[in-house]
Amino acid sequence: MPQSILTICNYETKIAPGAYFHLKTDWFESDEEIQTIIIDQNHVFSKLLSLYPKNFVMYLEQDPEGSIYRTNYPLFIREGNDFFEVDWEKKK
Repeated sequence: MPQSILTICNYETKIAPGAYFHLKTDWFESDEEIQTIIIDQNHVFSKLLSLYPKNFVMYLEQDPEGSIYRTNYPLFIREGNDFFEVDWEKKK
């Protein structure tokens, strides 16, 4: 039986309200390759599912308390950088 997209998102990255989140995306050509589905959105709360090339999945829940990014690969920040990268080697 195939897995639900949300059940494969085993990794979680929390971002404080107002904090900056940037994902390094040099592993594909254009943002047009990302498919984003708005699950729920209003002026206070958002739920978005983004499907990237290379089978990378990111589910975002955002509210006044901050943002939670759930992904199927872990994210990390290298020392001295201000952007997240996908750790392609550590998938569960």
